[in-house]
Amino acid sequence: MRMLRKNEPTCFLKREKMIEISLYLCFAILAARLFYLQIIMHEKYAKFAGKIQFIENQIPAQRGSIYDRNGNILAMDIPAKTLYVYTRNVDDKDKTAKVLASILKMPVSEIRKKLDEKYPRIKRKLTIEEYTAIEKEKLKGVIFEDDYKRLYPKGKLACHILGFANVDGIGIEGVELQYNDVLSGETGLVSIPRDGRGNSLISLSRVICSPVRGKDIYLTIDERIQQIVEEEIAKCWETSTPKKISAIVMDPKTGEILAMANKPDFDPNDPGRFPAEFRKNYAVTDLFEPGSIFKIVTAAAVLEEGKVTVNEIFNCEGGKWFIRGHILHDAHPYGPLDFQQIIIKSSNIGTVKLAMRIGDQTLYRYIKKFHFGELTGIDLPGEIRGILRPVEKWSAYSITAIPIGQEVGVTCLQAIRAISVFANGGYLVQPHILKRIEPSAPSRAVSLVQSENVISPGVIATLNAILAKVVSEEGTAARAGIPGYTICGKTGTGQKVENGVYSHSKFTASFIGFLPLQDPQVAILVNVDEPRGAYYGGIVAAPVFREIAWRAMQYMQVPPQNASIAMTGSQTYESKRTD
Repeated sequence: MRMLRKNEPTCFLKREKMIEISLYLCFAILAARLFYLQIIMHEKYAKFAGKIQFIENQIPAQRGSIYDRNGNILAMDIPAKTLYVYTRNVDDKDKTAKVLASILKMPVSEIRKKLDEKYPRIKRKLTIEEYTAIEKEKLKGVIFEDDYKRLYPKGKLACHILGFANVDGIGIEGVELQYNDVLSGETGLVSIPRDGRGNSLISLSRVICSPVRGKDIYLTIDERIQQIVEEEIAKCWETSTPKKISAIVMDPKTGEILAMANKPDFDPNDPGRFPAEFRKNYAVTDLFEPGSIFKIVTAAAVLEEGKVTVNEIFNCEGGKWFIRGHILHDAHPYGPLDFQQIIIKSSNIGTVKLAMRIGDQTLYRYIKKFHFGELTGIDLPGEIRGILRPVEKWSAYSITAIPIGQEVGVTCLQAIRAISVFANGGYLVQPHILKRIEPSAPSRAVSLVQSENVISPGVIATLNAILAKVVSEEGTAARAGIPGYTICGKTGTGQKVENGVYSHSKFTASFIGFLPLQDPQVAILVNVDEPRGAYYGGIVAAPVFREIAWRAMQYMQVPPQNASIAMTGSQTYESKRTD
């Protein structure tokens, strides 16, 4: 039998003590770890747990609507659905992909690839037909979320003014782009809980912040006048088959754009079907050499400077004049013409002789008073300044070209603003498309402050009497006339530059004018680029002006100034409408 050693109880006590200390250390480490996780790291892991238990989704905001000046709706958001798939609940991904691809007209491979994600978005802004068809299939994991789709209920009407918004509700062209910050609302946020399996519990959703609808915009355009303009340029498009056409109707006293249209055009409901150039607003973005419509500036400058009298005679050289190393031609061989006849007959030679009375510097100063070569400030995207070289960059020949609308580039907006000076008594207006914003946004209001007079009232009255004769049987714009209405206007036929020289086969036909003279209600511009066949402004553009003007006067209920002439001339007018 083994005998106990003397020191054995002491060793046993030490071992027991070590075990006790070890247990205390373990409890201390565990307590420290719990303190670290529950106290120090509480916020981090609380957020992490929240992400597991809740998902946050954006609530789309409804985009503001766009109306014409009379409250007719031109663009609006309608309710739509966006399709998602919660793939954990999908039993057969291949089958689901095939069914969705068949309904949505999408490649099966594209949808199948998306189904490898946890919660993919399959398609935004479903049509009613797509939504209904998918609902009938009762597919597992399919989730529809509320969305909005942009709709342009009038189709192509005012497409270049409105522009369009993309699938994300962001303005891409036109008013949609220019006023995107006004039309766009504020996106909302919703918190959606999920169960242990990750399924969304939609019924227990909590809105963190509600979406805010965008503001509505009322434009200056009149839907009916816009429709008239588009119908009339469409007729010219068919008969003259030009490269493009632009037309503008503006209130010459306020600068409000009542209509603006171009051909070719596009459907903002499906802009992707049309070439990018169809979506350009040529009236704002493109230049043309104005030709004879620019002669109104030259004539105003010479009269304002007192360098000519209206009855003064000038030799128009039989239609052919060698000047500064070039031969200047008239469309017809004119001999002696007085100042009035130079404008009425649109003599190039006579106009250049007028311009030489005042010289380069003075002519340039008056062109600048009309703000050619500068932005008009129209509240539409893409406007360009035009071309007007400073005098020091003029050649010796420029004084024979610029007075008749060569060597300068203008936009349709600049041209219609120039003729409006003669319609409103002598001042420049600010062309604009915005009428008002609702709810109101004062910071975006359009200033209607008039500029100082460009031309004096006396010169305006003299020139208007001459411009009224342009739209007569003795002038170049007889086809713009409407019995009973006194119309002032000017034709333009500009040769296009091709490979650095003026073409003898490509022209721009234009007409600018306003009516009625006694109290002008509208200024109208028609610009036809490269018409086939006839190409003179008085033959191609003037009849389009006439139809727009006639229909606009009837719509606006502006009676003829001379009812007896209107009655006796109605038969003549009807016959001219078939030109």
